[in-house]
Amino acid sequence: MDDSIEKLIERDQIAFRALVEEYQNRFLSMAYKYTNDYNDAEDLCQEIFIKIYQNISSFKNKSKLSTWLYKIAINTCIDWGRKDKRNLSSLMNFGDKEVKQVKSNHNTEDIIIYKEYQKVIHNTVYSLKDKYKSIIILYHFNQLTYKEISSILNISTKTIETRLYRARKQIKTKLIKEGFGGEIIELQKT
Repeated sequence: MDDSIEKLIERDQIAFRALVEEYQNRFLSMAYKYTNDYNDAEDLCQEIFIKIYQNISSFKNKSKLSTWLYKIAINTCIDWGRKDKRNLSSLMNFGDKEVKQVKSNHNTEDIIIYKEYQKVIHNTVYSLKDKYKSIIILYHFNQLTYKEISSILNISTKTIETRLYRARKQIKTKLIKEGFGGEIIELQKT
């Protein structure tokens, strides 16, 4: 077993702090995709790390540590969604951060269209069934491979491929329904 994993199992604070620093942004981003609220995402991210800390001794080294960590993170996010279904009207603030990142040489109309597009994408991903949402988030936002997702979710790569196809189809249908043409609908891994 890797020395850093042994230190984690022994509850070494420095090793755990290093783990938090390495995964915090990834898990915070994942949590935000589930909560659509920064404060809730921070709370959920903290809950993820608490569960990791409490359960690190159960890590059996049968998979990569990262796979085990993502499994805890995704299951915690799914549990949060089941416990606390959020009202979709809270999504009205989605996109503010992204709009600030748009270069200043874009006109107001471009920014409005961009913000609306981001809101529709987020609404759509947020409203997907958990089995689709998890795969979209892990594949597109966390850029994990089919094999990694398969290990995390305990499903076959063929099932991942099928669910990814169906999720993309649902997203595309929703975007077209919302008035966004097919030319900008590219949810392919780059």
